[in-house]
Amino acid sequence: MKKLGRWDNNNDDEASHYKNRGKKTRDWIRIARYAIYGGFAIVAIVVLIVFIPRAGLSVEIFETGEDLNTISIKINNNNLQEIHNVTVAFDDNIEKKQIYNSIGPFSSIFVTPDKDDIDFQKIIVTADNGKLQTTKYR
Repeated sequence: MKKLGRWDNNNDDEASHYKNRGKKTRDWIRIARYAIYGGFAIVAIVVLIVFIPRAGLSVEIFETGEDLNTISIKINNNNLQEIHNVTVAFDDNIEKKQIYNSIGPFSSIFVTPDKDDIDFQKIIVTADNGKLQTTKYR
């Protein structure tokens, strides 16, 4: 008795036209999945390489030396949490320090020195009641 239908027979010779006949197949779904995982890994590595060295409290000085001498200081908070009690002192002049309430995560503020402190040589920035401190020389 002959069975009808391709699912009923166990003979591989009759259903050989459904096979690849020795050709190597590619599983495109598996390849796409590994490509996506690889992309996430590359993005994670780049983020770690870029943000870990810049984490913390940093200070940048912007100075123009034209007819009108202007100085701006950018204080960056590259932490995940907000920092409080930020103080800025120029040249160990602790009596005339500038006090700022807080800086949010991954944000910055601009500070301008007073007229008396325009010729400073270093900036001392302290935050979180002395837990974070950085010094930048001109």
